[in-house]
Amino acid sequence: MNRSCWLIVLCIALLGSQGARAYGADKEKSPAPGADNISRLLGARASSGELTTVRDSAGRTTGSASTMGNHTTLRDRSGRTIGSATKNGNNITFRDSAGRTTGSAAIQGERITYRDRSGRTIGSASSTGNRTEFRDAAGRSTGSATQSGSRTAFHDRSGRTAGSTNTTGRKASSSAGTKK
Repeated sequence: MNRSCWLIVLCIALLGSQGARAYGADKEKSPAPGADNISRLLGARASSGELTTVRDSAGRTTGSASTMGNHTTLRDRSGRTIGSATKNGNNITFRDSAGRTTGSAAIQGERITYRDRSGRTIGSASSTGNRTEFRDAAGRSTGSATQSGSRTAFHDRSGRTAGSTNTTGRKASSSAGTKK
């Protein structure tokens, strides 16, 4: 009897640890707002009344962004708020879901300079026509974005598709479909 009790306890412990590992692995850590090219561009370009769906390279929805006034709320695929971007004139402040500042950006014409929470420059974006080129603090390319109507395709530095966004709302083009 003592031996069978130990076997049951061992099985329960193993199942519990595997369940905890599976649950922990299921939680995907979203990047801090302003830490990736997509959230940076969403914070800079969003207009009031817009809703943007964010997709990965396979076309799966990974999140969304909604803008009211000068405030853009970023959400994960489950709809939980992961952060925000607030535009104040030519400056943008990125915050996490707890309201802590994670970074900022300054817009100068077609160029945006991104800074971490300490104020150190971490990258930039330069736009020409419908194309935006992202660079790190040393000036090396980290990727690009190409806008076509209401869709923006994001590419990594080697040109592979890294994700996309589709924007609907006040400023979406007619190619996005008509609302009834």
